[in-house]
Amino acid sequence: MGKIVTIKDVAKATGFSVTTVSRALNDFDDVKIATKELIKRTAQQMGYSPNILAKGLVGQDTKTFGFITANFSATTLMDNFSFKLYMGCLQVANESGYEVVLIHYSAKLYQGKTFAQIINERNLSGAIIQGFDSDDPFCNAALESAIPTVFIDIGRQNKTSSYVMSDIAQAAKTGLQLLIDRNYTHCCFMRGSLDAYVTRVWLEEVEKFVKKHRLDLPEFEIISGEYNQESAYSNALQLMQQQPRINAFFCASDVMAIGVMKAADDLGRQVPKSVAVLGFDNIAVAEYLSPALSTIMQYPDKIGGGAVSQLLALQRGETVLPLLLNTDLVMRDSV
Repeated sequence: MGKIVTIKDVAKATGFSVTTVSRALNDFDDVKIATKELIKRTAQQMGYSPNILAKGLVGQDTKTFGFITANFSATTLMDNFSFKLYMGCLQVANESGYEVVLIHYSAKLYQGKTFAQIINERNLSGAIIQGFDSDDPFCNAALESAIPTVFIDIGRQNKTSSYVMSDIAQAAKTGLQLLIDRNYTHCCFMRGSLDAYVTRVWLEEVEKFVKKHRLDLPEFEIISGEYNQESAYSNALQLMQQQPRINAFFCASDVMAIGVMKAADDLGRQVPKSVAVLGFDNIAVAEYLSPALSTIMQYPDKIGGGAVSQLLALQRGETVLPLLLNTDLVMRDSV
């Protein structure tokens, strides 16, 4: 019986490290195409055969998806949007006999690791990606791979990828029409970071609505809150000082709405008598504020569950269209 050829033998023959040879044989993206071809050709000529047990998992349905997020924050766990998404994923996946592995992606922790490496190291059958900027190289690599992938709040799609998000057009129309119906004519929309795909959708829909209803909204401002309470507070404070006629804020997140309410309070402007505040999300703390925050509710559990359903369909080779989920107005005391 002949000698069994190992990765070390292939490494010695090609002059590359064992790590490089292993990555090349597993089609990792960080190995040059020419290097892959050389290593694979040499391995074939030498009669190299990968470990059957380990190789048997590659390319097969391991009944495990990865929920990859870069968006866990210091907020209370049960109020964390990403966590709620994950729980929604887990529920639908478990009903279909699948597991979902939670991966908190940190550039510092995963230095140099590509999307393909993360998938291969965990033998994942597909991935759900959330919390990244839409033009992040990680998202580009996921989109270009053959791995079934569903993005959340990131509008990327092709034959092996799709995305799920709340219907922002519906939410924008609901919120702005509410302000018009309640006779708020000097309004401000507070957006999040421009790096986020969902922010660009918000801006497109808000600007479209305002253009159509210019007579109802004679004074309308758009400012940034960067999806955090501190920026929302400082920017709202400055705007209300410069333009005291502003009498309503529509914020693209409840967290920003809380910052606006604090700014109004510090300026002695009573909510909603002097200035109205409308949020988006319906986080748990919203109803316990004083006054309680009126908001537009989105459903992270349904978004997560929808992402898993899309992933299962992609695995079956089906054509999958983007999924937009309804939102609902929750009226409380701040409008």
